[in-house]
Amino acid sequence: MKKYSRYAIYYAPPKESSLEEFGRYWFGWDPLNAKLINNKHRINYLNRFGIKNLINIDKNVLIAKKYGFHGTLIPPFKLNKNYSTNTLFKKTEEIAKKFKKFKFYKFKLKKMNNFYAFVQNKKNNNINNLSNRLVRELFKFRSPLTKKEIDRRNPSKLSKLQLNILYKWGYPYLMSEFNFHMTLASEVTGNKLYLELKKIERNKEIILNEINNFDKIYIFGENQKGMFENLENFSLS
Repeated sequence: MKKYSRYAIYYAPPKESSLEEFGRYWFGWDPLNAKLINNKHRINYLNRFGIKNLINIDKNVLIAKKYGFHGTLIPPFKLNKNYSTNTLFKKTEEIAKKFKKFKFYKFKLKKMNNFYAFVQNKKNNNINNLSNRLVRELFKFRSPLTKKEIDRRNPSKLSKLQLNILYKWGYPYLMSEFNFHMTLASEVTGNKLYLELKKIERNKEIILNEINNFDKIYIFGENQKGMFENLENFSLS
């Protein structure tokens, strides 16, 4: 039986959708099937955007790759020893059933500090409400923060509000600070990746034309190789 060190609650694009296909080849990791993607196959796919090699991509997506292509609802957390994964799954399913499927707004490419992501062109209160509900009701499943985990968030650089959210909910960018996005690259250096991303943006309708409804919540787990893979998903009502 596989063991998982952390769990996360995500939105993930529907399997075999154009957006899921893009994320799989962009990162070289398929979290829905828990497998790495051959670089030759990645190049064959990315050629449609005019991308000829992976050099500028892979050196900037290495950190984000392990999480798979997703939109975060609750970031990774260690499971409280007082609860089982089955209990976590059941509670997540219960919450999912309380929410109706809803529409996405249009997506655009955006630079956010030192990372790039797809974001919606305006705030989507439906996603924020869902994330907030999940954070509140699943908080008991989270192991208490350690000093190391707190230090990793660079508390001296957080606002007072973000610091309060960190100590209360375990992560500084939740609740009123939550901003739904789908990361493409993090801790980016230089501008070469931006040039590749502009090629994606010019052809974004190829990958975004099928994504209309937010209809499922996914639970990912961090496997023993440090990669996050899909464990379960639950439909909204």
